[in-house]
Amino acid sequence: MGKKFKAKPSQLAPEICAIALAGLLTFGLQSSNAPIVPITIFPETTTGITLNASIFVVLMAATGTIMYLFIKFGLKRLVRYLINIALLALLFFLITWYGSLYANYLPSFVTSTSWGWLLVSLLGAVALGLLIYKAKGALHLVGIVLIGGLTGTFLGVSIPTLTAVVLLLALAGYDLFAVYKGPIGKMAQSTNLEEFTGAVFTYGDLTVGMGDMVFYSMLASNSMISFGPIPFLAAAVGLVIGAYLGFKMLEGRDMFPGLPFAIILGLVFMYVASQVLIMLKPA
Repeated sequence: MGKKFKAKPSQLAPEICAIALAGLLTFGLQSSNAPIVPITIFPETTTGITLNASIFVVLMAATGTIMYLFIKFGLKRLVRYLINIALLALLFFLITWYGSLYANYLPSFVTSTSWGWLLVSLLGAVALGLLIYKAKGALHLVGIVLIGGLTGTFLGVSIPTLTAVVLLLALAGYDLFAVYKGPIGKMAQSTNLEEFTGAVFTYGDLTVGMGDMVFYSMLASNSMISFGPIPFLAAAVGLVIGAYLGFKMLEGRDMFPGLPFAIILGLVFMYVASQVLIMLKPA
């Protein structure tokens, strides 16, 4: 990103669409009363929350470090292959997961336990993968929004609230480190990050990490399922304002982490809205 970059509100379109999709998906899951099993290992105690968040952050740090080392030793093609495989596997998992929650609404020949549904999931994963890797313009953006919203919603509804809050704050801190002192910043110095489609996407003259889309959607989804529509809207406003502030910080810089401003403002706005609702609730 050169010094000529100028932040514009229109550049927020992918983030706004992904956040809105996360809200719709979460509302649908709530309305269907689908049984959702938490993916965290430890209980919501002080120690458990810390351990749960640490596992996610360590996995992200390890993945980033491995990618950097592969690129450093001239294995960029391998990194691209691994990203492609990981993305397709993620899409296949997400489609089967959503299918299992909505099994009662599916025809019998494509229930979540049938070969028919596995085939549908595979075809869906390939179709979305093609949107990411082959499509251009609006169709490519649709693929990005779908992946961000679907993944973020899965995490938002599957991770308990306190763990989600601590995890998001930890990821915001790690993002700051990774860009300026860690693997992301080092990769950006040695290669063009736009090569790694699936890990990043480009919208206009702005390159954004897919993780930003996922974790914005995760916060939005968790705010909806934990506190309701109004805190969700408040969190969404905070996320969008924070994302735009991050874009403004890019003016005159080559890189700036996308999570810190957005996550902090999203959490603050969500908390304030939830507390106002509590105060307004009749005794």
